[in-house]
Amino acid sequence: MKKMLFVLFVSAAILPLEVAAQDVGWVIDASAKAMGSATLQSIRYTGSGTNNSVGQAFTAGGPWPRFKITKYVALVNYTVPVMRQESVRVDNENPPRGGGAGGYNPATGQGGIRPVPGDIIQNQNTDGRTEIGALNMWLTPHGFLKGAAANGAKIAGTRGKTKLVSFTAFGKYTVTGAIDDQNLVERVETKIDGGLAGDTVLEGSYSDYKDFAGVKFPMHIVQRQGGHPILDITVADVEPNSSAAREITGNPQRGGAGARGGEGGGPAGIRTEKIADGIWFLNMGAPQSVLVEFKDYLVVIEGGSGDDRTVATIAEAKRMFPAKPIKYLVNTHHHFDHSGGIRAYAAEGIPIITHESHKHYYEEQIFKNPHTLNPDRLARMPRAVMIETVKDKRVFTDGNMTLELHLVRGNLHAEGMLMAYVPKEKLIIQADLFTPRPGVPPLPSPSPYTTNFVENVERLKLDVQRVVHVHGGTDSWTEVLKAAGR
Repeated sequence: MKKMLFVLFVSAAILPLEVAAQDVGWVIDASAKAMGSATLQSIRYTGSGTNNSVGQAFTAGGPWPRFKITKYVALVNYTVPVMRQESVRVDNENPPRGGGAGGYNPATGQGGIRPVPGDIIQNQNTDGRTEIGALNMWLTPHGFLKGAAANGAKIAGTRGKTKLVSFTAFGKYTVTGAIDDQNLVERVETKIDGGLAGDTVLEGSYSDYKDFAGVKFPMHIVQRQGGHPILDITVADVEPNSSAAREITGNPQRGGAGARGGEGGGPAGIRTEKIADGIWFLNMGAPQSVLVEFKDYLVVIEGGSGDDRTVATIAEAKRMFPAKPIKYLVNTHHHFDHSGGIRAYAAEGIPIITHESHKHYYEEQIFKNPHTLNPDRLARMPRAVMIETVKDKRVFTDGNMTLELHLVRGNLHAEGMLMAYVPKEKLIIQADLFTPRPGVPPLPSPSPYTTNFVENVERLKLDVQRVVHVHGGTDSWTEVLKAAGR
């Protein structure tokens, strides 16, 4: 009797799992049939709309800058899988607010500072054989169905007549798709490692489906990251099983500028370059960190782009000055490329100095958001974070070296932007307020970021002869005045 009861119990426990498995298989098959995914090996689609520069908001935690896309082409090869997106975008916000210009390209004269002149050609390759590449492929509606079929998907619930289907990949990413009562994929969501932002929701919404030779495709695509729009495309044309898309079979390596020459090599690729007495570039790619030496301690300006950069910078500072600790990390502004390493400094117990407008964003989001997908140093070694704020000015001095931090009032690149001034050297350290443009004509009109920079230096009556760029290099103040139209 006990044996029979045991068998009945096991059967009852297994039955719902079998039914669920049958249900999810039916849901995926029905959707694949309705959308024509089963025979879809590649697709090419075109359109126009907008995209946004991730992590480049004007205000800390605010929306990311929007650019107009005049031409968008996506080629997806699901058989490899790989994807290529080609776009032409225009910096049409007047006046511009926030970052997103990208690095300066001397071949085109574009980038470095907004507004960016002319058409901005931007191409992006996605390799679906990598973790983040696979997630981006699965974010497409047909890619989701293929991923769900291959990764043991389950029914995750319902929302009205909409069925939620989810699967887990690489042991840590959950991908969930919403399939409506017409068996069309209306939404796909997952979480990615957003670097400084930690575990971040990445989602795609799909609507206004039309039929193209038996393949249903959405005519409106909206993608968001961390709740902020990153892509909004109105589709104009779709070519299922495109031969052009099938030709996309790899993810070519992108070229990049070589490392800047310096006076000495440090750990993990750090190169040092002396700027003036007691001041050095610590270069591991742009943006760079700037080291300022005081009698008993060091100050690092700019936290760089992530843990590796921070660890290498701290190690190089210790190599250069083994008896002097890093007392402070100065964060000029909240953009991800300038604040990506601040969590690692916090993990080392180094106080972060930033503008008061950033404090709430850092405390309530950047230092609280979970980092479970890719735990960083602070997630692995949690400790209390020390943030000290600047309102208008702060001065560090030991009687010999003096470093002044000043608010750049009214600058549209970033609210709460700080610049650093060394009176003894008549030297100012700035981020994203001026970018040299060697070998090309000046901008059609001066960037408002640069004219505002000059106005602030004049307002503060600073005696400046040299300008240090956090993105690399130095220039005379005369060059900045020329760029500002003076």
